[in-house]
Amino acid sequence: MVHTIHHELRMRSMTSSSHKRSFLPALSLLFTSSAAFQAILPPTPLATTRPTTLIFLSSSPSNDVNEPSILPTVVTSPVLTAVYPALLAHISTHGHPNIPLGSADGKRCKTLRRLAFQNKITTDEMTHLTELGFRFHSLEDVYHECDFDEMMVKLRTYHEEFGTFQIPKKYEEDPELGAWVTMVRRLYRTGELPLDQVEKMEEIQFEWVSTRKCGSSFMSRYREVLERLNGAVEDGLEVEDVLSEEEELRKWIYAQKCAYENGKLSDSRIQYMNDLPGIDWRNISV
Repeated sequence: MVHTIHHELRMRSMTSSSHKRSFLPALSLLFTSSAAFQAILPPTPLATTRPTTLIFLSSSPSNDVNEPSILPTVVTSPVLTAVYPALLAHISTHGHPNIPLGSADGKRCKTLRRLAFQNKITTDEMTHLTELGFRFHSLEDVYHECDFDEMMVKLRTYHEEFGTFQIPKKYEEDPELGAWVTMVRRLYRTGELPLDQVEKMEEIQFEWVSTRKCGSSFMSRYREVLERLNGAVEDGLEVEDVLSEEEELRKWIYAQKCAYENGKLSDSRIQYMNDLPGIDWRNISV
């Protein structure tokens, strides 16, 4: 083996200096821990390894010369490991790491989002990706990204085991299923769920109304407001007239508007507010 490496080095010495530079780091990365390599190659900064990072070679699409990339120690997922150099390159070019579909790396990003929603990447990886500006799934993303028939299989399996379709929104065993069911109910409520999907859900006697109660003060108050406004619409009343008479309801909706304008209303709560009937809550005043 040593003889072979000596021969290779002699052959490389006959090439240009640029080829030498590209060959040595690659060889050092392969044989840094090898006694044979240490015996034949003088110490050089390129042969130095750090216990906290992994240095590997990635090809730049605009350059034939291999360049070293640094993989943080928090990165352990095989999918994230594979796509990480592309994320950095995309940040350098576009200012963010959200690679669109249409390429192998774009598909890896899609897979990465699903793994994140399924809690199959570590908290440290999630934090690091967030710091890079990586966009994770919203409820809408989960619904559109998931295969409907595949999720139906999961839904029926859950029903067979527990005898109910009342799946927690944050179902620890399968967070993706909990989010998907939540979004299906929301789309059905707003009339946006495709008819063929409605029919499939009806066939298994899906429970369109969630009976699970969220303990947050927002949701408790939201249910009261939603019930009151739905009642007004069903009775043929103008929602604006109802809110003029019921000052506490109007004040609560206005408070959510202020939170939204200050960037303190979550995406999920914004969607809940959008579902209030007969009112443009963003333009309400007191």
